[in-house]
Amino acid sequence: MRKIIFLAVVLCGLISFQGCSLDNYDEPTASLTGALVDAETNENVPCQYQNGSRIRIYEFYNGNWANQPNDFYTKQDGTFTNNAIFPGKYQIVAEGPFETPEKVEIEISGTQTLEMKVTPFLRVSANATASGTTVKMTATVKHTSSKRVIKAVEFYCGKTQYVDKNTYTGKVEAQLSEMTDDQIASSTLQAEFTGLQSGKTYYFRAGALGENSGNYYNYSTVIEVKIP
Repeated sequence: MRKIIFLAVVLCGLISFQGCSLDNYDEPTASLTGALVDAETNENVPCQYQNGSRIRIYEFYNGNWANQPNDFYTKQDGTFTNNAIFPGKYQIVAEGPFETPEKVEIEISGTQTLEMKVTPFLRVSANATASGTTVKMTATVKHTSSKRVIKAVEFYCGKTQYVDKNTYTGKVEAQLSEMTDDQIASSTLQAEFTGLQSGKTYYFRAGALGENSGNYYNYSTVIEVKIP
């Protein structure tokens, strides 16, 4: 019986020791910040709030590039930050509502800044104006050198700044069925949101789907409107 107890104690000690050894790694001390920038306009590319544009980083380790990337997502304004990176050499690529750029190879130590030039599928601009408890929106959707067919244009209203095709309190879909692609791109599209609450602040945005396998939407910037 004493032998069994002694062996159990030894085994527990070994497991505890191994656990301590596994935890005894240096913590990541490097960080990467940057933005997705339109290669033609030099403006940030607006993105979806959750699960929108993705940054994928591949580490160079033991003489080989990792097969599996570490992923993180951009913010609405197209910027990104990752504060948990081990110093080293990486390949970085972005995925989202733009032509996939070539991988960028960089050495990351301390705080590294990276501006990733991309060509968005579409460029979306929007305006929103309050008249009483109604907000009128206009939007234009322009082609880029990506030359994607415009499949949908939508207008969104939300109670927070995190508004897009997945997060909204109101949505209006533009009627495009009788318009050609060129007509859509040369038109100013309109929408109205009625019955809004006086004294409250709302957030508006337009989004457009350019034909792509990932069903990524391009967006306008977010517009804040206080209802009088």
